[in-house]
Amino acid sequence: MKGTPLMTKNINKNVHNTGLSGIRLVSNFIKKPVNEVIQLTVGEIDLPTPFATKQAGIKAIEQDHTKYTDNMGILALRRIITEYAQEFYSEPYNPVTEVLVTVGASEGIDLAIRALVNPGDEVILVSPGYTAYTQAVTLAGGVPVVVDTRSSNFRLLPNQLEEVISEKSKLVILNYPNNPSGVVLSSQELVELANVIKRHDLYVLTDDVYNRLVYDQDFAPSIASVPDMKERTLVLNGLSKSHSMTGWRIGYLLGPECLIHELYKIHQTDVGCASSISQEAAMTALTVDRDNPSEIVPIFRERRDYVLKRLDEIGISYIKPEGTFYVFANIEKFGMTSLDFVKFLIETVDLAVVHGSAFTEFGEGFIRISYAMDLSILKEALDRFQAAVAKLNNQKSLS
Repeated sequence: MKGTPLMTKNINKNVHNTGLSGIRLVSNFIKKPVNEVIQLTVGEIDLPTPFATKQAGIKAIEQDHTKYTDNMGILALRRIITEYAQEFYSEPYNPVTEVLVTVGASEGIDLAIRALVNPGDEVILVSPGYTAYTQAVTLAGGVPVVVDTRSSNFRLLPNQLEEVISEKSKLVILNYPNNPSGVVLSSQELVELANVIKRHDLYVLTDDVYNRLVYDQDFAPSIASVPDMKERTLVLNGLSKSHSMTGWRIGYLLGPECLIHELYKIHQTDVGCASSISQEAAMTALTVDRDNPSEIVPIFRERRDYVLKRLDEIGISYIKPEGTFYVFANIEKFGMTSLDFVKFLIETVDLAVVHGSAFTEFGEGFIRISYAMDLSILKEALDRFQAAVAKLNNQKSLS
């Protein structure tokens, strides 16, 4: 967007230098009516919010639970969160001092980075990875240091982490189960990474929002459960993915009191508190509808397996997703940038996916396909994808 030199001159440099989401960029290329284009782009589950959770939200409105809450979040909800978290993390969290309810997990990312990062501090990011981390680091005046994990099939290795650590390193952000690749790290892999992190006295933000959307175990392990890691780790989670509650905007952070207290200062200033109605619904989501993730995983496993079967038939390679609802497919053989490939799909067969370069430069050569759609839609989408690939192959054979 352009403006007068005076307007640009007065803009905060960190804001001005922060790019927009590459994922949202795809929508700019769609010229036809939205209902004519199949969009396998946004990380949003198509299934409804669980019934009891919705009813709890309605009840909150009817009973006028529509005022401000405790800035940290309703204490009853924080107690429920800590009870819920005991299943996934080896050490307990104090509901009074070690839990902060946020406006979605996105706010949690921003709070953690702003509280920990001083201008010039380096933040180590796994790549390919969710781009909001890079944006938040830039906004805070930090320096994103991106680790290329393509050679290790998108798994962060201790030696890769060691190579990028410097005297300016402050924070490591882990995103496993990984968006966009679906890779899940084992407990042993996390122990080995933790050893490096402890040796260099770094903080960790672990984004665990997909921790229950995994296919080979009940939940994904977290670095927060590694011995002696709790005191240097912030755990980010929320209900958007696990309970189909993207619009309710409920997330939470777990961590040591000394860190949560600092995040709380920013949260109090920026938003005051999360929605009272959403917090009431969240209490039901984590109790009555606690097992919703376990109930929807079989649905996503069936969708994943269908998409992978079709990609195999079409001749597209990938790393098999162990979690999330994405597959990161390799399109290097077509000799196009991932963004050009995305434009080609939209223009040729009315199908939208996300270009790999949206997940940092080390996602180039790939596309992210979301299978958070009904099987009937996925079938039509893969039929269109197959037709587009056939056209590319035909063009290649004629050249």
